[in-house]
Amino acid sequence: MPKPDELLFALKTFAGAMVAFYVSLWLGLDNPYWAMATAFIVAQPFAGAMRSKALYRFCGTLLGGTAAVVMVPNLVNAPVLLSLAMAIWIGTCLYIALLDRSPRSYAFMLAGYTAGIIGFPSVTAPGLIFQTALTRVEEISIGIVCTTIIGTIIFPRPLGPILAQRIVNWVQPARDWAAAALAGEENSPPALAARRRLAFEATDAAMMISQLGHDTSHLQSAVHFVTRLRVYVISLMPVLSSIGDRVAQLQNLGGITPELRIVLDGTATWMRQGGPEDSGTLLNQIAAIEHKAHDWAGLLRASLCVRLEELVRIVHHSRVIRRHVVDGDKAPEGPLLEAEYVAVMAETHDHKLALLSAFAAGLALLVLCLVWVETGWSYGAGAAVIAAVACSFFAAQDDPAPAIAQMLRSALIITAGVWVYDFAILPRVTSFSELCLVLAPAGLVIGVLISRPATFGTGMLLGAVGATQLALSNGYQADFVNFANGSVALITGLASALVITRLIRSVGAAWSAGRLMRANWHDVAIAASATHDRATLTGLLMDRLGLMMPRMAAVASGADDAAAGALRDLRVGLNMIDLHRTQPNLPPAAQAAAQAVFTGVAAHYQGDARIPAPLSLCEAIDATIAPLLGNPSAYKESLMVLSGLRIVLFPGKAPPAFVHAEAA
Repeated sequence: MPKPDELLFALKTFAGAMVAFYVSLWLGLDNPYWAMATAFIVAQPFAGAMRSKALYRFCGTLLGGTAAVVMVPNLVNAPVLLSLAMAIWIGTCLYIALLDRSPRSYAFMLAGYTAGIIGFPSVTAPGLIFQTALTRVEEISIGIVCTTIIGTIIFPRPLGPILAQRIVNWVQPARDWAAAALAGEENSPPALAARRRLAFEATDAAMMISQLGHDTSHLQSAVHFVTRLRVYVISLMPVLSSIGDRVAQLQNLGGITPELRIVLDGTATWMRQGGPEDSGTLLNQIAAIEHKAHDWAGLLRASLCVRLEELVRIVHHSRVIRRHVVDGDKAPEGPLLEAEYVAVMAETHDHKLALLSAFAAGLALLVLCLVWVETGWSYGAGAAVIAAVACSFFAAQDDPAPAIAQMLRSALIITAGVWVYDFAILPRVTSFSELCLVLAPAGLVIGVLISRPATFGTGMLLGAVGATQLALSNGYQADFVNFANGSVALITGLASALVITRLIRSVGAAWSAGRLMRANWHDVAIAASATHDRATLTGLLMDRLGLMMPRMAAVASGADDAAAGALRDLRVGLNMIDLHRTQPNLPPAAQAAAQAVFTGVAAHYQGDARIPAPLSLCEAIDATIAPLLGNPSAYKESLMVLSGLRIVLFPGKAPPAFVHAEAA
């Protein structure tokens, strides 16, 4: 049974659809049912998501209509060229949409198949294409305006509180992971669970944050701070991983001094307390530890203190921002944390998968256009557009075929429902109020389905496709031949999209995760071979880690290994960047050995980085360390970089021999 908030949303959605339909009838528009369909498409449970989608649907419709106006009159006498141009347009728009992971991508995807929806029915009257496009924009705009106004005015459900709760939920995984890292238990079950949670949340929340600017809550003006908080969460993950490894190494060596133990315990206590206060005292305690790099344990202690300082600064700034965003405290007045260990927002783009998706959508359109042209079946154009819509709508998924198959099953339900309405119910309807009453049961069920994340896609498809198949206008005009042709076109288009998707575009979650992993290796190899930006590398690899987590969960294996591998790869890449920066200041012998390190790391990551790194690389690292031991204080930063690289690539390897130059 629907919950009260779901029922309220369903009522608002149905009311928006019927008001849009009534206004379109009153204005005498050609296809008023498009206003009704748009109302169901734009409907979103949260105000920010709804207003965002409404804006980009209008922009996409306008862009697609413009493309149709350009293509149809110029190519109407060359159906093959028109079909090819339309396929290229749809594929290009879909390709751009898949490379843009923000809500803005909807505008590009919609612009693609909207050109077909407007353009193909106009081939018999190309001179009226501008009027057709204008009318379609008007119909869709009415649906957008009616749904948005009702959803915004009548008990709007803001996105801000939901996002604020998600931000609060980031706290406990961060505390659990920090407690495990400070205890040297990086691979304990709580730490692994926290690592998976943070990696997923940091990426999954990006879409909600991007919709926050369209929201009705107080967080609408705090987008910058929320975005910055997400950046800090991303930046925190490699720092915690590094701390956990160093503490474990020092425990094995017996190298945790009493002063360091006090700092570790104090940091753990400060993390549990949850307030930004006393971070200055903790930072002073970390800075007061005497760092001598004359032995391996001393070098690890020095680098651990650097990471502890990074941890405290990131968490301190995160807490200040969180109090402003969640609790309504005054906005931070000082400058936000800007440092080389703070990531920048970066997104990975899979051009190959985007091209495959674009090719599948274009091919589906071309195949059915060929059927349309060769057979003269007037509804073939509709089947071609339906195939393009199905291929586009689910293109972001690893394997769109199951979703298209579900859409095909929903289409069968829609066909049966439209048949009942067209030939059993609507002939008895004589007024608009009666029409609202007979459509209410289906409209409310669709609204409830849209309100639930698990059935959102099904509900939207039932509403949008059902409204267009029902094709209501001013008066009863049901015709069995038209109904049969429209239903066959719908089923044919979806079946064709399913077949072509299975042949060309179906890939598994494991395949996509493997591509993300190899993309990480490629970036680490670049960092080893040439200069790279620390913040950008952190943002890219952590973004891919967030994308990998749900895929690994889908294949029921490898999530922890993938997370550990991504963090290991990131730390290797960061050490490569730091070593590139410090190499010019090293003695000639160390510079030459460092070049061998760069070459070895690049070669390792150009292959399968899941296998252990070759011992020759460890020897190259030790050969770079050896010339620096005569004056470890002068080359302390380089030694910390090299020790970090050695720890992450060869965690079980015995420490290199040190000459105790300072002790002597």
